[in-house]
Amino acid sequence: MMDALYSAATGMMAQQTSMDVVANNLANATTTGYKRDRLDLVDLGYQPFRLPSGKTGQVGLGAAPGQVGKEHAQGNLQNTGRALDVAVQGEGFLQVTRPDGTLAYTRAGNLQADANGRLGLPGGELLQPRVTIPAGASDVAIGADGRVTATVNGALTRIGQVTTASFANPAGLTAAGGNLFLASANSGAADVGAPGTERRGLLSQGVLESSNVDVGTEMISLVITQRAFEAASKVVSASDEMMGMANGLRR
Repeated sequence: MMDALYSAATGMMAQQTSMDVVANNLANATTTGYKRDRLDLVDLGYQPFRLPSGKTGQVGLGAAPGQVGKEHAQGNLQNTGRALDVAVQGEGFLQVTRPDGTLAYTRAGNLQADANGRLGLPGGELLQPRVTIPAGASDVAIGADGRVTATVNGALTRIGQVTTASFANPAGLTAAGGNLFLASANSGAADVGAPGTERRGLLSQGVLESSNVDVGTEMISLVITQRAFEAASKVVSASDEMMGMANGLRR
């Protein structure tokens, strides 16, 4: 019965973690460029036992969270009509420089120009390599291949190049918050180049990539997780009652 209490308790903790993951997914269902989290549960060790007949078997000792991984499936593209909004169709991430000088990667292309005309994210991260819109420029366009042009002094002028980074294992990227990812040993080094080259996707101007969270799927996961938690809690209650009955027999 003590094993049952332990196993049920580990199950409750695992389902609580699962609920945390579902809650975070639902909270980011409308976050631009957000990638769904997926929790993988694993079973714990097994304890051998011997039956009166002499046969042996194993009894499990519960469950635990294995890992939380990102699902990098493409989200739906939403037309915004805004010239500085850009989405990557297919593989690839926009590369930005954080305020501390380190590189990060994102699928959220809601770009904006700062006071100096430099393109970056709302959080202050700047595109790498730098793209600067000259003062007085108009009709800024971002091509599918990443070329950035604008009308400067009445002439069409190329003002920069947007590059994208691809990874051997995007699932190995580390989420850093703010729609940003960091390269890790599991993701491999960034392979940076022009959109549309090698396996990098093309860019689309005037659209944004939505979160790839499906609210319906998450609601189903929420109900399943809640039911599993309730079932494990009932095992704890039943085991406690059985232990109470056993202790009463001793009296």
